[in-house]
Amino acid sequence: MAHAPIVLMIGPPGTGKTMLARRLPTIMPPLSLEESLETTRIYSAAGELRPASALLATRPFRQSHHSISIPALVGGGTIPSAGEVSLAHHGVLFLDEFPEFNRSVLESLRQVIEDGEVPVQAVHPSEAIQYRRLDRSL
Repeated sequence: MAHAPIVLMIGPPGTGKTMLARRLPTIMPPLSLEESLETTRIYSAAGELRPASALLATRPFRQSHHSISIPALVGGGTIPSAGEVSLAHHGVLFLDEFPEFNRSVLESLRQVIEDGEVPVQAVHPSEAIQYRRLDRSL
């Protein structure tokens, strides 16, 4: 399995970094049926699936603010829910203003990338949910 590509864009404000990041899903290969089913299941379980959507056909683009918490990014919480990492499955997770993110949040993201699974921690016993890196079909 290949590793997910990690892209770091550096430049002054107004040079198009965000615009380019938003276009990445459109230049990635189309979702396969299997990828579409996996992504739809995640969105459905998270309550993020639009009522009119039967099956997600486009790669997700998720953008997180630098004030995001660990559970919001990787999942978990008092009532376990999917985080931005899971919602970006088979798509793009965009972290604008990267140096502004809390170190513990970035450390949790590093752990997810290294381990290849999303640890869901809640008040009750924790479980780990495996995920496949975003570019496994590339």
